[in-house]
Amino acid sequence: MLLPLIVLIAGCQPVAPIVSDDGSAVVVLPTQVPEEDAVETPIANEATPAVETMQDAGGFPPVAIEIPALSLVIPVAPMGWESAEVEGRTTTRWVVPDDAAGWALNSARAGDVGNVVIAGHQARGAAVFAAVALGEVEVGQELVLADETGNTFTYRVVEVSEPIPVLGATDAEVEQAAAYAAPTTDARLTLITGWPAATTTHRVFVVAELVDGVQ
Repeated sequence: MLLPLIVLIAGCQPVAPIVSDDGSAVVVLPTQVPEEDAVETPIANEATPAVETMQDAGGFPPVAIEIPALSLVIPVAPMGWESAEVEGRTTTRWVVPDDAAGWALNSARAGDVGNVVIAGHQARGAAVFAAVALGEVEVGQELVLADETGNTFTYRVVEVSEPIPVLGATDAEVEQAAAYAAPTTDARLTLITGWPAATTTHRVFVVAELVDGVQ
């Protein structure tokens, strides 16, 4: 089953859906300027099924991502979530690790069909995705994702988005950002981080397609 995941970050912090009064889920987008002041605003009014985890997936969680062109290896850890009250509503918000990139638990696993969604900070903690914010990750480069069993999967970058505003985004930009992190029917990897490198006023998305399976 494809999962209704939209993981979008502000200050590199994605969120899971808000549960509305009728029990359905409404995706929300946090905005964070400056980083310590997170404010969540809805990006969609359409109710979607509640988020689930990939319990039945055939692969294993990713534990590291390598960018050979940059001689860079970044640890990856599962992203947990925390509860928050927003305008009287209860929501859960992803907590991106400070010293690693965070794998969205309800996205695809390494090498699986679907969208493997990984978010990382570019301006705080170890700033593991600073290279993404600096424009050093380019179309044509390979990203090697390792799972917890030691298997590796090679993805090739096919798109690096233009920065999308955190605040004041148009409806089209909001939809575009949501689409980058949505489930897919192909095997891909999506990296998400804030932009520019020193603060977070925008988001950048890197899309890579699977080119080599288990190695």
